[in-house]
Amino acid sequence: MPQHYDVIIAGTGPGGGMAANLLGRAGCKVLVIERQRLPRYKPCAGGMPANVFAQLPAACAQAIERRVSHVRFQLGREQITHELHGDPIVMVRREQFDYLLTTQARAEIHDNEGITGVELGPTGILVRTARGESYHADHVIAADGAFSTVARSVGLRQGCEVGPAIEAEIPVPPAILEPYTDTSLFLFGTVRQGYVWVFPKSDYVSFGIGAYRGTGDGLRTRLQQAAQQLGLPTTGWRPRGHGLPLYRRGEPLQRGHILLVGDAAGLMDPLSGEGIRHALHSARLASEAILAGEEGLAAYTRRVHQQIGSHLQAGLWLARLFYGATPLCFRIGVRSPAVVDAMFRMLNGEVTYRQLLARVPGYLLKR
Repeated sequence: MPQHYDVIIAGTGPGGGMAANLLGRAGCKVLVIERQRLPRYKPCAGGMPANVFAQLPAACAQAIERRVSHVRFQLGREQITHELHGDPIVMVRREQFDYLLTTQARAEIHDNEGITGVELGPTGILVRTARGESYHADHVIAADGAFSTVARSVGLRQGCEVGPAIEAEIPVPPAILEPYTDTSLFLFGTVRQGYVWVFPKSDYVSFGIGAYRGTGDGLRTRLQQAAQQLGLPTTGWRPRGHGLPLYRRGEPLQRGHILLVGDAAGLMDPLSGEGIRHALHSARLASEAILAGEEGLAAYTRRVHQQIGSHLQAGLWLARLFYGATPLCFRIGVRSPAVVDAMFRMLNGEVTYRQLLARVPGYLLKR
């Protein structure tokens, strides 16, 4: 007879770790299953809004390696640097952040045990793993990424778009790291519908390239070219790939007592590629839905769309505009300190994309 849990969570990313904390604190018997051995490497730039730490266990702050107070944008030979007020963005090492968040939860954790399938039954949900084990649960939260095994097992997120990205952590000497100690770089024009980034960490930089749409052909070559252009090492590092999922309005994010959160639900910002904040937010909504019972479960997809998805749809409109006319948008938008400040306040959750778009004309008139 499979062991029974109130909730089984697939994945130990921000969504999985957050849900485990919330549900464990509420008294649920929680099992978290992670495919890799913990702490595991996660290809990710590691930039996230500083204000989310107020809702996380205090130990998570140990993962902060840098605080960003400046942002530099580059297109061709033109560079523009803006100061950010209040240090709104911090840089974390994702394997440490995810591990700290997950292990703070009152939950049983099984690592190095990937889920191979999920079956809906009359008395609950059966979860099977690569170890040949089976577990029974009243609810399952899929926090297992853009290519979610749980979502595929129950027919969710079929045919969804996932953009390509590759990222590497490059140890660099102090002379190369110094210009990035408190500065993040966004390099445009290297890839269509995306950008190259350089984010500072303790003694290395996170260096990557991604696009919210496309096949990924030639990304490694473009990343090598960008390294040469920026004066970064071109050898001695190995980029790793990951997916950038695109949100689709109207698709269900829940089937029965199975709920999708974070990347598994397509909750990624299409303009910036940021998804940690939305993973944490959706995990909170999923936890609230489970604790509210059948009525809460039935409302989950609608609540996600109202609080997160509608915002991402407006972001997709802006992404299409920006990446479709990058030189023009760079000239009239990126050069504006007010627009850039508003953009980072949006990433912090202080304003929505819709509010940002409504205010941009006023910002530009003040120039």
